[in-house]
Amino acid sequence: MTPQPGQSPEAPTSWFSRNWMWVAGGGCLLIGCCGLGALLLVGGAVASEAASSSAARVDCGTPGPAGVECGVKRTEGLGAFRACWDLEIACQNGGKMSGHACGSVAAGADETTVTMPVSSFSNQDACDVPSRGTVQNLAVTNE
Repeated sequence: MTPQPGQSPEAPTSWFSRNWMWVAGGGCLLIGCCGLGALLLVGGAVASEAASSSAARVDCGTPGPAGVECGVKRTEGLGAFRACWDLEIACQNGGKMSGHACGSVAAGADETTVTMPVSSFSNQDACDVPSRGTVQNLAVTNE
């Protein structure tokens, strides 16, 4: 298409700039439905037990009415193990919530899912809107 005199050609727009309202609307829908009341994207952590070949990664996702689901995935070894971790959630107002959880993976299995219930998080009153979370203090032990 040739621009008319006095007009400049429009630069192509990114997918996000064309669809930001759908992303924001979906986030608002999640905020209204979540037990913790926010969209939360959480990073993971990796740990291994020095005395064995067991190692795991924990990735936690968006909160739901039952809490936050965390995936415990084997990264090394074949034996049964137990992984325990803390999930710290930073809030927009500067407050922080934290919770602790553990999950076991059977020998030969690759992963399990653990739901951290809403009630397991401390300091909820000091948090306005959860914005991001971090898995910390991951410890892996053989069972």
